[in-house]
Amino acid sequence: MRYVSSLISGVGIFCVGTGLSIYHGIHGLLNPSTIESFYWAYFILVGSMVSEGATLLVAIQSIKKGAAEKRQTFKDYVLGGQDPSVNVVLMEDCAAVLGLVCAATCMGLTSYLENPMFDAIGSLLVGGLLGSIAGFIIHTNATALIGRSISQEDLDKINAELEADIMVIFL
Repeated sequence: MRYVSSLISGVGIFCVGTGLSIYHGIHGLLNPSTIESFYWAYFILVGSMVSEGATLLVAIQSIKKGAAEKRQTFKDYVLGGQDPSVNVVLMEDCAAVLGLVCAATCMGLTSYLENPMFDAIGSLLVGGLLGSIAGFIIHTNATALIGRSISQEDLDKINAELEADIMVIFL
């Protein structure tokens, strides 16, 4: 079930997050709006950065622990899709933090240069980022759902355990 829920999360990010961000970016490029105060937007960005940064740190610690237990590198553990629920949190939080940095940068450029085009470009960049993350989440979970064989190392451990069992020896 955890692979299914992670797959659904990836599809949701792709359809809603990517779609809305790209739509907003294209709409902003075609129909530039007047520039207003960004006070509340910056306030929300800072709060979001604190919140998303904290959950990102928790996800990183959890993945480090899981990778150490499996004697894998951080990268191999994530790319192997060992724990899809933690990977989804990691990917979503990475996208959120990078997206917030991108949004803040583009809002700053929009405010400083008084050109709304940068805000629209920021939306397109965030949409592309979300699409990339969603694609990774969908790929790793679809692969797990379709099936993958057990690693040779794990198979050897299982065989060694069975061969050492007294009941199996008597068979």
